[in-house]
Amino acid sequence: MIKKWADFLISEISYDSEHLISIATRHQDTDQGITKGQPVDRLTIASDIKNGKFYVTIYSGNNSWKKGHKIHTFFIDGSPYLRIDKNKATLDYFGDLPESSFVKSLQIQELESKPEPVIEPPSSPRDSLPKESAEELPQELDLTPEPVIEPEEEEATPEQFSKVKELEKEIEKLETGYIT
Repeated sequence: MIKKWADFLISEISYDSEHLISIATRHQDTDQGITKGQPVDRLTIASDIKNGKFYVTIYSGNNSWKKGHKIHTFFIDGSPYLRIDKNKATLDYFGDLPESSFVKSLQIQELESKPEPVIEPPSSPRDSLPKESAEELPQELDLTPEPVIEPEEEEATPEQFSKVKELEKEIEKLETGYIT
């Protein structure tokens, strides 16, 4: 019987824009060998590690796998982070694992499944209303946010100043234990 490297093995990953893992290819290390990879998200990996499962990165060699590094998890402000080193940075790091083939295949499918644009003949002036179309238009709007305008500070009135002074006297009395 061959000694297992870990409960689960990660061979590929994809990071999001914040350098957090969006998808990882996870294999199981069984007595019969390493299973075909399945996509998992980072919360699954973090939860498994927190519950005592061991994860290791693996690299594809010549018809075999090579063991990589143990994967650690830690939390900052309640959010889990996954790394192969001991750095406590707010991003995931699995070394130089290749990009997940699941993400690549999804991107290819997405590109292949985009419909061809429908080109309609120009309409006549009588035909001024647009023809109905099942084609959906992308909702990508480039909206720049309006600048935040701070309200101008108003001058305090003499009545407000006297009220503040009265409150300060009351606070001082309470703090010194002097009550009238």
